[in-house]
Amino acid sequence: MEPVTPTVSRRKTAEDVSRQMFDKRELRKRNKSIYLERLGSWRELQKEVPAGSDSRPSSRVRVYIRKRPLFEHEERLGEFDVVSVKGEQQVVIHNCLTKADLRSLYVSHMGFQFTEAFNEAATNDDIYSRCAAPAVHHVSAGQVATLFLFGQTGSGKSHTMTGLMRRAVQDLFAGSETDSVTCRLTAFEIAGKTMRDLLGNGSSDLKVMEKGNRTHVVGAHVCELSSAEKLQQLLEGALARRATRATQANDTSSRSHAVFRICLPGGAVLTLVDCAGSERRQDTTQHDSQGQKESAEINATIFALKECFRALRAPKGQPPFRSSLLTRVLSDSFSSTDAMIVAIGTVSPSATDTEHSLATVRSLQELQGTKMAFEEQEDIVQRKQAGEAHPRTWTEKDVRHFVQSAVSGAARLHAEAVTKGTDGKIFTRWPVQRFTQLCGGDAALGQRLFEELRHRMRAAGA
Repeated sequence: MEPVTPTVSRRKTAEDVSRQMFDKRELRKRNKSIYLERLGSWRELQKEVPAGSDSRPSSRVRVYIRKRPLFEHEERLGEFDVVSVKGEQQVVIHNCLTKADLRSLYVSHMGFQFTEAFNEAATNDDIYSRCAAPAVHHVSAGQVATLFLFGQTGSGKSHTMTGLMRRAVQDLFAGSETDSVTCRLTAFEIAGKTMRDLLGNGSSDLKVMEKGNRTHVVGAHVCELSSAEKLQQLLEGALARRATRATQANDTSSRSHAVFRICLPGGAVLTLVDCAGSERRQDTTQHDSQGQKESAEINATIFALKECFRALRAPKGQPPFRSSLLTRVLSDSFSSTDAMIVAIGTVSPSATDTEHSLATVRSLQELQGTKMAFEEQEDIVQRKQAGEAHPRTWTEKDVRHFVQSAVSGAARLHAEAVTKGTDGKIFTRWPVQRFTQLCGGDAALGQRLFEELRHRMRAAGA
């Protein structure tokens, strides 16, 4: 019998542990300056390149995309803009990635074409006039129209919906005496297999019934009114009563699909659907079992909606209305050939939200039955700057300057805590725990500072 060779276990170094802890989001922040330089060059070059042919569909289904601005607090956290709107119809997501060696950087420029695309300078007035106004006018002419809002939690979806609601109400009553237009409003939310009234006493005993060619929600409170002000007040109150839950993306994420139906005399109906904020599976890890169940139900309903849109494009397709409560409620919107459907997606420009934004635009592509317009992968060749010194050769002053400027300045307040006499030779031998101590016990910040130093050491040469 051959002797068994003992297994030698190698103790993990701080470098090994840190490599495991960093995900693509943190790596984007650490290489922010490099990515920003590359994206700036790409955007300059694209100014000379045509955005593509105009392909606005004549279909009753119209799909739009809106990019929100990057907020100041996001910039302070090291975020940067990875979304570009090219021309009037294309949105480009710049997926900033790192290869397996954690050193080689590249960007995947992914372009998507829509009925119309709006950049961060667009206002709610712009979105309404270009996207929602045609649907509202269609209803004023006695027809049926449905307006969907899609997007990740925190992407500006609720801000957009609130603005569109206010303008739609004004448009419906424009040019009429306050007592000459009478409408009926119902509002309810759908979470999985349950429905809850948002106007009356919050009853959950609601059912979907089919009568003729229309669906009705039995048990929902119906408000009859002839005032734009009263309609706006009721809509805002219904929005405020929606079910929310704190998530990793937002403290007040909507966890249900809200449906608002404004019925006018003669059978005209405007339906506004504020879909629940989408989340990736990776971002639900801190949810309890109830939160994970909610997320699964939200994703299942969105999938059912996609299937209904897919059936609309088929020559003899029959939309699978019964796949979810939401699609059952909206079955008349899909079955009527005179109905207009508008879908608006909102995306965040933040680098951390790249995967969310990609999920949103891909979902919108599925709704309109198109594919990605283009994808270009670009490797970033990093050149060592002339005269760039290895951190090992830094003076105490250089060390303090590094702490002040590293991790987007997040550790600048701790620069004075660097012990006198700490030069580069000492600094580069610090374990990660020493960086945590320097940052006042902030382990996350100490880890980021440690990693950025290691990155500078690799860039300057071993």
